Amino acid sequence: MNPAAPDCAFATDDHRGHRKRRAAVTGALLALLTLAPLAPRAQQSPATSYGVEVIVFRVSGAPSDEDWDAVPPGRGFGSSAARGGGSPQVLRVLPPSDYRLGALEASLKASGAWRSVAHAAWVQTAANWGTHAGISLSDVGINVPGLSGMVYLERAPIYLHLGFDVRLSAGASYAIREMRSVRYNDRQYFDHPAFGIIAVVTPIKRGEAAPTP
Repeated sequence: MNPAAPDCAFATDDHRGHRKRRAAVTGALLALLTLAPLAPRAQQSPATSYGVEVIVFRVSGAPSDEDWDAVPPGRGFGSSAARGGGSPQVLRVLPPSDYRLGALEASLKASGAWRSVAHAAWVQTAANWGTHAGISLSDVGINVPGLSGMVYLERAPIYLHLGFDVRLSAGASYAIREMRSVRYNDRQYFDHPAFGIIAVVTPIKRGEAAPTP
């Protein structure tokens, strides 16, 4: 995964080794994300509700002498001034039998480089872009000690935006705070040197059931 600080020309051999190992871990993860493609990408058009699935995972055997406590500034959240629009609603939490990323989670575990922290899927409505009204992890069935935060799904006239403001406390405290535009059925990787989030969003039109694996 990407270093928390810029490279230094006078870095020690140990730190160079840590960066190389971290780059190798990131490369392996990105390779996994390209395997077992999901359903063909749907046209980016308005939907009544959205299926969201997330895997939260952390790095195994992270170097103990690197400072990963610093919280990077939020990316993509823009102005904190809320705009009008209703709050998003969780319509239902899906059982593991409806997960679409189960094979990916199994690959993460089998690699030995990552440990799964949480895996959940649900159906929700989206807030208007810029509202910054999120859904708590606990509201979608994620109740893991040391893991807390919010999920944001916002609909703009053209693009859908997915964001996380999530903190993991595991000896130290780490945070991911980022929002980005997403396309339907594309797996998204939200990165921090110590942990990460993989997510996918699927549109559900009125009268349709939740997406099937």
